[in-house]
Amino acid sequence: MSILFTLTYYDPYVSGLTICVKRLAEEFAKQNHTVSVLCMRHTRTIPLTETIHNVSVIRARPTLQFYKGFLSFDWVRQAYLLTKTSDVIVVNLPQVEGWIAAILAKCFGKRVIAIYHCELVLPKGIMNRCIQFGVTLANSIACFFSDTIITYTDDYARYSRVLRPFRKKIQSIYPPIPIPRVSPSTKKKLTTVIGSHKLVIGIAARLAAEKGIEYVIEALQYLTKDTMIAVAGPMEPVGEEAYKKKILTLVSSNAHQILFLGTLTQDEMGAFYALIDVLVVSSVNSTEAFGLVQVEAMLCGVPVVATDLPGVRVPIQQTHMGIVVPPKNAKDIAEAIIAIVKKKKSYILPTTSIQTIFSYEQTIDAYNRCFKS
Repeated sequence: MSILFTLTYYDPYVSGLTICVKRLAEEFAKQNHTVSVLCMRHTRTIPLTETIHNVSVIRARPTLQFYKGFLSFDWVRQAYLLTKTSDVIVVNLPQVEGWIAAILAKCFGKRVIAIYHCELVLPKGIMNRCIQFGVTLANSIACFFSDTIITYTDDYARYSRVLRPFRKKIQSIYPPIPIPRVSPSTKKKLTTVIGSHKLVIGIAARLAAEKGIEYVIEALQYLTKDTMIAVAGPMEPVGEEAYKKKILTLVSSNAHQILFLGTLTQDEMGAFYALIDVLVVSSVNSTEAFGLVQVEAMLCGVPVVATDLPGVRVPIQQTHMGIVVPPKNAKDIAEAIIAIVKKKKSYILPTTSIQTIFSYEQTIDAYNRCFKS
């Protein structure tokens, strides 16, 4: 089978969306399928084409960039050539240009799958509202021409206005989440960086406005003085310059309690989870649809505090390994952390039980059936 994944950003860009697509693409490549990824060349330092773990990556030259999106005549040309020679086209939304691939695929009589990873929610402002409307319209068109729409959870699908007209062709499949590896040598190195503290709070997220990192920082005032917040994630995500400035300004008064680790490898992420007491997912809107890092932390025996958002609350609801709190509430985050630390053992589930709920194998099997339908 020849499978084409289309999305705006791909490796080396790091986000929950890109990690999910990378895992799927590489898994199907392992199964001897011919797998290609069409994305944008979001920075000139990366090659236009390369092969990563048997996945052929084609990056289109952008014609114009606006906020986090692009316009590209090269992308349209590449999409035409690649959809024509592929059996299944997997459009990953949100994606401004995804509707083009979906329509081309239908014209060629190919099977079209849309993975609706999340919605785009931008800050207030006339320009942002125009961009958000355009992306929403593009996503709706892509969904209309798709044979199947995949969401991470039914909880998220129920609350999505965009997906409401397409309920009959929606299938919910948990994202692929393998057990994180914990390398003793990597853990030892990371221990020297993080140091020894009474309480270590982990955040695994890009420095992006929808992540609500400021509320975790504000929660420090309610916690013990020997608390460290360790943030693992890219420090320079596209279009987040203003938010980065805001966070660094907020950090200045608590600099000794906040550590930015930057982007970590998979081995380093396993060590990161092994060294924290609680993971906090403080997202503030539906740009967050699940939070892969929640399940990764749980698989490493780490409880989670997560905001009460559609999809985001599902891992805790399914495992009871944490506490769900209202969005944008620093005090509630702090109280949940304190409650978990006091009775940490009661918030830990055996790894095998978590694997049963969020089975990597079942996820891949579900995608296999969906691609072959």
